[in-house]
Amino acid sequence: MSAPAAMTSRQRILAALRRQPVDRLPFAPLLDYYTLRDMPPDFPLDITEAARLLGCDLMLRHVPAIQTSLVGIHLQFLGQFAPPVSVGSELTGEHLIETLITPIGKLTGVWGFSDAVGWIPHPLKRAVNDYDEMKVFHYAVDHLSTEPPAPDDDTFLRTDAAIGDDGVATASLGNSPFMYLIEMAWGIESTYYLLHDHREEVEDILAKLHASLRRQAEALAASPAEVVIQYENTSSTLLSPAIFRRYCLPYLNEYADILQGAGKVFLVHMCGKLKAFAADLAQARFDGIADISPAPTGDLPLDEAAAALPGKVLVGGIDATTFVNPDLEAVRAEVAGLIERVKARPGVLLGSADTTPRGTPVETFHLLRQLVETAGAYR
Repeated sequence: MSAPAAMTSRQRILAALRRQPVDRLPFAPLLDYYTLRDMPPDFPLDITEAARLLGCDLMLRHVPAIQTSLVGIHLQFLGQFAPPVSVGSELTGEHLIETLITPIGKLTGVWGFSDAVGWIPHPLKRAVNDYDEMKVFHYAVDHLSTEPPAPDDDTFLRTDAAIGDDGVATASLGNSPFMYLIEMAWGIESTYYLLHDHREEVEDILAKLHASLRRQAEALAASPAEVVIQYENTSSTLLSPAIFRRYCLPYLNEYADILQGAGKVFLVHMCGKLKAFAADLAQARFDGIADISPAPTGDLPLDEAAAALPGKVLVGGIDATTFVNPDLEAVRAEVAGLIERVKARPGVLLGSADTTPRGTPVETFHLLRQLVETAGAYR
């Protein structure tokens, strides 16, 4: 790979995402407020400012580019319900309670907060746990609004301008419908039991959720965002290759066609165990995978992914256990070896296996930045 002259972080990220030459390997870990929880007391809580101090090429996640509901975040994640369906939300102490209210019944989901994570709640009670509750959910899905999401160009452009040359703002697309049922609304047990016993009804729900998510993809295609990331969390701990091929991949390919048709770079966040899906991922139409994970979080190291997925952009590769390892020489040896194995491959951005964990020393970020500037340099 012939290297261009020194690039800004923004130029470097966008070039790598388009599999074009870069001056050095980008270092673009996923940073969020969880990452910053154990930083020194005087450390900025603004992610953009933190990325500058840590030496990262920033891909800021979840920047609004379309307007979404602030009520019932989980239950309206794939679209807004229209009358006579309504959604309520209540934050009570450590619990977030969301309700889905219809003329034929009411569903309740409960999420909890813990100090270990902080701002990301974990499910305590799924909204759908049996067939009767699924019928209520089906009624609600039949009343998803068909109005396209309103744009939020001002928020996106303002955030992107604040990042400037230090990175790019990225817009988000929610889980594909099957993964949404598993991760947010129904849970893994109910999703598979109901699919087995009531396949036609579940498939009708999936099709209507997909139609709603297509409208979000179309709105993002018209937005100023250059990069869209779908947060899918694919893993063989949640689904088999056969289920992935039937209920996920066709939908992901449709979103890819919509977004790529508008010139967007479309990545899918897949932070789980992916080795079983390698053949399918190689044929998928999206541009690449974000936050790819080696063991123990996942099972597909970045260099193996590069060999198995030619033509795909890959972001990630450093596991959480490496980020929090206090032995900096061991971190240096591990990551330097990884850089040497992937640097000849276009379209690789060194980053984190899902969110960079809290407790990562500032010194580790500086070490990784030094490694991409030396071992990861092309000039």
